[in-house]
Amino acid sequence: MQKNGMVYEGIMMGFYYAVWVLRQRPQINGVEYLKNLPSQVIFTITHDSYFEIPSLSRVYKAITPRPVFTIMAKEEFLDGQYLSTNFFKDNPVLRSLFKFIDSTGAPKAIFEKLNLISIPRPFADIHDPRYKNVKMQISSQFHQFKTRISEGFSTLIFPEGTTWGYGGLRKIRSAVFQLVSTSFEQYDKKVYILPINVKVDKLVKGWKDVFINVGKPQFFFKSKDEFNQQLYTVLQRLHTITFSQIGAYYLKKLSKMSDQARTDLKLSRDQLFERLEQAAFNLQVKVQKGTLPAIDQNLMEKDYFSNKFDRFLAYCARKNYLDLISNRQEFVLNAKKILAHHPHKIFRKRNPLGFHANELASLGEKTIDIAFEK
Repeated sequence: MQKNGMVYEGIMMGFYYAVWVLRQRPQINGVEYLKNLPSQVIFTITHDSYFEIPSLSRVYKAITPRPVFTIMAKEEFLDGQYLSTNFFKDNPVLRSLFKFIDSTGAPKAIFEKLNLISIPRPFADIHDPRYKNVKMQISSQFHQFKTRISEGFSTLIFPEGTTWGYGGLRKIRSAVFQLVSTSFEQYDKKVYILPINVKVDKLVKGWKDVFINVGKPQFFFKSKDEFNQQLYTVLQRLHTITFSQIGAYYLKKLSKMSDQARTDLKLSRDQLFERLEQAAFNLQVKVQKGTLPAIDQNLMEKDYFSNKFDRFLAYCARKNYLDLISNRQEFVLNAKKILAHHPHKIFRKRNPLGFHANELASLGEKTIDIAFEK
């Protein structure tokens, strides 16, 4: 088996330092599962946006010994226009800069060096004349992955297959199942799943905490539907409850009340602080009992919680979710904006507060509601 060379390690180091440029604070839980991994592993990682990608370099640095693996990604990564089509579309200066960087071919060369194999997205309409051709391309690309696995490579896959959605874990696609089943049935090889759930505490002004929960490597071989359901369950259990989710969920809950009453809802800063603090404590109790997965444990510390709260208010004021009044000691909810609905392709970008509220709700709304009752 070949080793990762100096160029590869240099690229990963670039992602490692990009964490500071993007003001991310990665926190990895389950580092012990990154030591002495099985010979072949499929890294299955949840994926909400491109923002958290640099933080995953910390996972790579924690792996010993480091495997050589391929990465499954959408075809846009290798089309030569990745930066200019995915970042700063509304900023003409930065977009022009990214177009220039794309034109140099450097991003594409970097992705190719990272053993990235692109997969085209199939068209939903089977009557589209391009549908058959795309399906053939997908089959061809999958054959490359199967060949790499037979040669001893590990693989990194984002099993949800997209960043689109309304919040919470999305439907698991069949890519992981196909690779595991093919390896076991055709090559008599057990390929283990290494589940990783990534959550960003994003609705706070300034530095963002990136929570990376790594699960225990495991092998299971079942029918496609049973396999995908088990993988979904494993990834869901690695969810991290963040301040952004708690704050967003409560503001959405209040907005529904305001909308039903057809009146503006005004709250004081102290009222909101007290209620969110109590909700965080109630959620922590449920985590300890095993009713809910992990939570940001630092939220139990007063100073840390207060800092998060202030930064959350600043974010919500900047995004017009809240109208701060009385020298920032009171606010009025913008219920219409908080409850705004958009198509799933743009919902996360158009209504990030709604997206994070739905992330918490995805753990079971009845269970979550109890923590906010009082």
